[in-house]
Amino acid sequence: MAMSREQARTEHAAKLGHDQFNETMYGVICAACHNYILIDHTNCPRSCREHESCRQAYA
Repeated sequence: MAMSREQARTEHAAKLGHDQFNETMYGVICAACHNYILIDHTNCPRSCREHESCRQAYA
């Protein structure tokens, strides 16, 4: 199953100790890393198989 935004924040915080995140319509960005820790493809159609998260969610 695809990882949730909350799970991504929790795992990233546990792994690297970063605790500030910004939410966007595309996913979650770590304020310290300035990188997406999760790209949320839930806006993709159910037929999407381009993204790993879509393949897992829509399998």
